[in-house]
Amino acid sequence: MRLLSFLILLFFFACKNEPQKVPVSQVSDLDFIWKTEAFEDVQILRIKSESYNNLSLKQKLLVYYLTQAGLSGRDIIYDQNHRYNLIIRRTLEKIITDFNGDKTTEDWKNLERYTKLIWFSNGIHHPYSKNKILPRFTRDYFDFLLNETNLVLNPEVKNVIFNPKIDSKIVSFDHSKDLINQSAVNFYDRDLTEPDVDAYYKSLKLVTGDSAISFGLNSKIVLNGDGSVSEKIWKLDGMYDPAIKKIIFWLEKAIEVVENQEQAEALNLLIKY
Repeated sequence: MRLLSFLILLFFFACKNEPQKVPVSQVSDLDFIWKTEAFEDVQILRIKSESYNNLSLKQKLLVYYLTQAGLSGRDIIYDQNHRYNLIIRRTLEKIITDFNGDKTTEDWKNLERYTKLIWFSNGIHHPYSKNKILPRFTRDYFDFLLNETNLVLNPEVKNVIFNPKIDSKIVSFDHSKDLINQSAVNFYDRDLTEPDVDAYYKSLKLVTGDSAISFGLNSKIVLNGDGSVSEKIWKLDGMYDPAIKKIIFWLEKAIEVVENQEQAEALNLLIKY
């Protein structure tokens, strides 16, 4: 899903800048614009895929259905990377869509840059450095934009955006501190600690022995109101149910246009998983 989302992101960035008056396949290699824009350590490139035109209709449909399956799971990645990623991304997108004020200021350019980095990173942490992406615009300017676009944002979310000490790393490797509590990922409730998680998985192992392939592969560990610990499973009729239904829908469409039985079996296994 990460790869598919990234490829689609590249495609939309490319199509937004420099619209072509002739089909891309007819543009010479010398005239083809493959560099579009760059910000921070990110550069957006366009890809000239001439061989796509040689695919059969069924092959193009297969590409389309699998791409839609990947896009259907895009928000899951955001949510897993941080508990407020989706709120922050949607707020920024709403501002960019609805704000009718001056868009030539340095503050506005910095807001666009910040939004693009979040799109690229699937959240507020850089995918390579794992550090939190800090905005170059002020909190006062952000409040001004929220007011201009009739948006209200929880103060805790604002603190996550602007305070460099809150959730500074998506994953912590500082063993002098609690690794679970210090990590910003959304695989665990914020009040959980390493001992809580270790004790929970030890209790599972007492029940299953060594027969289980792994633990915690498709779940979030949550702290219940009575102090007990349990898992919310990502599955159909479970956590992320609406998105997973869409993923399965597109995978089933893809099975209708596969080229061989092996592809069908692979997609059926993915749907079952």
